[in-house]
Amino acid sequence: MSQIALPLEQNPSPDGDGYLVTAANAEVHRYLQNWREWPHHTMILTGPEASGKSTMAATFEAQSGGLFLDDADQCDDTEMFHLWNRANAEKKPLLLLSEKPVSEWGVSLPDLKSRLAASLHREIGPPDQAMIEGLFQKYFAVRGLTISQDALRYLEKRMIRSYAMVRQLAQKMDALAIETKKPVNLAIAKSALGYFDSGDEKVDS
Repeated sequence: MSQIALPLEQNPSPDGDGYLVTAANAEVHRYLQNWREWPHHTMILTGPEASGKSTMAATFEAQSGGLFLDDADQCDDTEMFHLWNRANAEKKPLLLLSEKPVSEWGVSLPDLKSRLAASLHREIGPPDQAMIEGLFQKYFAVRGLTISQDALRYLEKRMIRSYAMVRQLAQKMDALAIETKKPVNLAIAKSALGYFDSGDEKVDS
């Protein structure tokens, strides 16, 4: 597989993959590295779809030996309450993941509410330019491909700035490149963005 240099830090995860660190998630990255300092051994991590929460959690789990719960907003109150107590009893760090802020989890158990309120809360910010470029490069590097610099510049100036949009554009460009048997260049980028701008496809928020 061909390799490309990413213009930002890549933190390896257990399966050889990893997440990118830019200003968008640098603070979250620092807190994940310093899990021993979390109050009550717990951190609540929120962020939009496709922002890397699960990959961050897998790396955190491997490095800390801690616990994590994906889609914590969908978890039963009693189950989460016992998990919080277990983490504190065993002095293991617990990472709770959700796209929604805690205020929207619908927690009704008073003891759980107080414990979540006392936990550390951090949020992944919207993707900055370095993150957008890095995610596109990483997506195509995994497939042994590259994306041209003029294609990146074109997309960065015109696309909706969201992690979900990066993912959907990358998938569309990949499909167009296979279909036309062309590299991922400016023409492919224009066609992919035009596909979403025309309303042919709904973009996830």
